[in-house]
Formats: sequence, C-alpha cells, structure tokens
Amino acid sequence: MTPKKPKTHQRHQSAHLQPSDQYDSDVPLPPPQDIPPQRTNAELNLSVLQRHLPSTTSIISIAPYAVVYIFTSTPQNGPAWEKSGIEGTLFICQQTSAPTYGTERYSVVVLNRKGLNDFICPLSGDIDYEAGYIILRSASEEGGEENIWGLWIFEEEEGSSTAGMREVNAKIIQECAARATRNVSSYGYGPGT
Repeated sequence: MTPKKPKTHQRHQSAHLQPSDQYDSDVPLPPPQDIPPQRTNAELNLSVLQRHLPSTTSIISIAPYAVVYIFTSTPQNGPAWEKSGIEGTLFICQQTSAPTYGTERYSVVVLNRKGLNDFICPLSGDIDYEAGYIILRSASEEGGEENIWGLWIFEEEEGSSTAGMREVNAKIIQECAARATRNVSSYGYGPGT
C-alpha cells in the first residue's frame, strides 16, 4: 500500500496553479470612454426638478425636510390644519420668465417622500409667516375657493446646519412672491385688476 500524501502538499500545489490576475500588471489601463462627467449636487437637483417642473431655471434655496398642511373647514370640526400627506425636500425655484412681458416667476416645490403627489405652488401675493408655518394661498383648480397651505420646515438647535431654516426660507419665499406680484401688477393684469 502506498502512503498518502500530506494535505499541505495539495494546498501548495493549488497555489501554483491559480491563473494570474490581469490587474496585477504594471501596465495602466486606458480610462473608460463612456463614463459621464461628474455633476454637482446643485446640477443633479436642478435636473430632477426640471422633470417635475420643466420651466425651472435655478434653485434659490433648499430645506432638507418640510411637511405640507392644508387648511380645512368643516361644519362638524370647524377650521383646522391637516397633514396633506406630502413631506420631503423643499425647493424654492425660479422659473423662466412669463412669455407676456417677461415677468419673473417663482415656485415652491416639495418632492414627496411618502407618495407620488408632489407639492408645486406658484408664488405671488402675500405670504404669511405665523407660529412657525409659512402660509401660502392659491386658487383651486376648479375655480372655487382658494386653497390655503401651511409649510412647516424642520430645523434643529443653534449650531446645526438647519438652525434658522424656517425663518430664512420664509423670508426668501416672501421676497420672491413680492417680486413676482410687483412685476405682474406693474403690467396691469395682476390680482384685483
């Protein structure tokens, strides 16, 4: 009977039989030609917003997290704020000028993390900031009563990156709405004309 070979010998043999890796060479590989150039976060955000609102030309401000409330009034419950089911990143956007007279246009967009319905509201008229809510008004699609929306923006304590986020974005929204309203009313076709 022949003696068995030790197992260490088999492991030693298998190490010599392994194929060499093509990446172990000293010759550098040419760079791939089909890799797109790197884009900044601002460019990526703008391209995403343009899919939802094609007239967007720039992003003025971003709040990482906002919740959209709608003001409702029923005979049973009276007036109340209710969550609309829309929450996510808030963007304040400038849009292409209106074709008539080249007026400035701005919108607030909240890309919804909880569903498929995003919040897009053109800015004009008076914007209120009360008790931590930015209050927007817009005409309903049916032409009836106006919709009243409340935007709550998350912010942390002083020293964090989101400190003061509500007040800063409230001021930007108010300024953009005032610019859009001023331009519209100066041409004589704004609200109340």
